Amino acid sequence: MFNVEKITDTRYIYTCKNKNKSGESLMVEFSLIKCDGEELPKLWKKHKYTDKLYKSYISVSVYVTDADGIEKEKYNPTIKLSDDKKRYTINFDWLLEISKENKQKLLNKIYDNFMEGND
Repeated sequence: MFNVEKITDTRYIYTCKNKNKSGESLMVEFSLIKCDGEELPKLWKKHKYTDKLYKSYISVSVYVTDADGIEKEKYNPTIKLSDDKKRYTINFDWLLEISKENKQKLLNKIYDNFMEGND
């Protein structure tokens, strides 16, 4: 389903072998972020974006190239449109701690979104 390229110990590129029904191709980048005393997870919790204090998380970028060669970010479950529909924000339901299982869970969700065309 994917070719995997390890860029560093904390960064991986997954390139989908298939195109979806719209003729799009898919590339996913995972960066594994460790939060040893970092302020950002503390701010997320302080401002009640999440109840959890993250010790790590998987940062996701999803790149889709359409049939005309135009690249855009789509199908990423870790971001969502804000309530006022003016910007994208973190979707904490899909901001997951670093683990092999969570990487696979994210990859499966992205692939399903991609194949179904659910952005």
